[in-house]
Amino acid sequence: MEPKVIINYQSNNLRYTLQELTNYKLCTWQANTSSQFPLLDKMIPSVPDGIEHYAITAKDRLDLANQLRKIINENNIDYIFPLYNDMLLPYIHDLVGITKEQCDILSNKENYTAHAYNIGIPVPMTHASLRKTFPVVAKPANGTGGIGIKVLENWSQYRYFLDDIHYNDLDAGYIFQEYIEGPTVSVSGRIVNEKFILDCIYDIEISDLPYRAETGFTWPSKSSIPVQSDIKEYCRIMCESIGYDNGPFMADFVVKDEVPYLVDFSPRLSTSGQTIIKYSAGCDYNRIVMDSITCKSDLRVQLDKAVVFRHFNLEKGKYDISMNEGAEYEELQLPKSQQFLRRMDLLVGLNGYAITTGKRLLDAELKYKNVLAHINIVKQA
Repeated sequence: MEPKVIINYQSNNLRYTLQELTNYKLCTWQANTSSQFPLLDKMIPSVPDGIEHYAITAKDRLDLANQLRKIINENNIDYIFPLYNDMLLPYIHDLVGITKEQCDILSNKENYTAHAYNIGIPVPMTHASLRKTFPVVAKPANGTGGIGIKVLENWSQYRYFLDDIHYNDLDAGYIFQEYIEGPTVSVSGRIVNEKFILDCIYDIEISDLPYRAETGFTWPSKSSIPVQSDIKEYCRIMCESIGYDNGPFMADFVVKDEVPYLVDFSPRLSTSGQTIIKYSAGCDYNRIVMDSITCKSDLRVQLDKAVVFRHFNLEKGKYDISMNEGAEYEELQLPKSQQFLRRMDLLVGLNGYAITTGKRLLDAELKYKNVLAHINIVKQA
C-alpha cells in the first residue's frame, strides 16, 4: 500500500512536491494565518483536485499541533513531509522522527548555538540579553525564514526595534548575536540510516541592512574548497552529536576570513535548496528525500547546471508591470502590481522572482540580466 503523506499547503514549491511524489498517497493541511500574517493568504493557490485537504483554524501553535495530530491519527497518515515552520517543531517533533532531547536543542537558536560551540563548531557569540557591544544581530529564538532578524548598530536602533517586536508573532523571545560580516552559505543534506549525505552547498544573497532577508540563491558556491570542506564536516558533526540518524537537514553559515560560522540549523528541507537542486540536477528531489525517509534509499543527486534564483527588488507602492517576449528562463513569477511590504524581512517572494540556469554561473547570471531587460516595471505616481 502507498504510504500516506501530509504536506503543509503553505509551503513554497508545493506544486513541485505534489508532482514529484506520485508514488505516495498525498493530502495537504493549511493553517488559518490571517490573524498573524495576512500577506500569506495572498500567496496560497486553490486546492488541487483529487487531493484531500484539511484546513485548520487554531488559536495558537499548541492548538494547531493538536488538531494536526488528530487529523493524522484519524486519517491513517503515515508521514509529515519534512517542510514545515521551525516554530512548530516543539509541538510535533515526535511526528517527524525527532526525540524530545533532539528537539530541545534544535528548536531554539540559543540552544543549538551553545551545543555547536561545545562540540567545536565556530558560532557567533550569543547572549539572551543585549550587551553593550554593537553592532549585534537581533534574532528570534525560534523564528524562521529571516523574519524578525535585524542588525542593530546602537541603543537608539535597539529602542526602535523593541517597538516593532510585536509584529513578528514571536513567543520565545530574542537572542542577540555577534554581527559577523561576510557571505552567507547554505547547505541541504540528508541522513539516511545513519549515512551522511550532503546534497548541495550554495550561496545566499542577503538584503541591505538593517534586515537580513534572503533575496537570492546561486549555485555553485563561490566559497573556497577548504571552506566547503569545513562546512560539510561541521554539518556531519552536528548531526552525529545529537544522534540525528534519518531525515533531511539544512544549515546556514556566514564566512569570515575563511572560517564558516554556523548561524542556522534545522532538521527539515530548505525551500531554496529544493529549487537549486531541482534545476541543477534535473531530478525529483522531493521524491528522493521522501524515499530516503520511508525506504532508506541513499540515492545521490548529481548537480550539473549553474543556477540563479533571485527575487526582484521593489519598494512599497503600486506598479505597472508587463513582460516582453524573448527572455530565456526556467521559471518566472512577475511582481505583484501592488507591493504591500513595509519591511524587507517579510515575504520577499511577493516581489516576484526569476530562475535561470547555464553551463557556468556567468551564463546563468547573463540570462537573469536578460530577463530583467525584458520586464517593464513602472512605479505609479
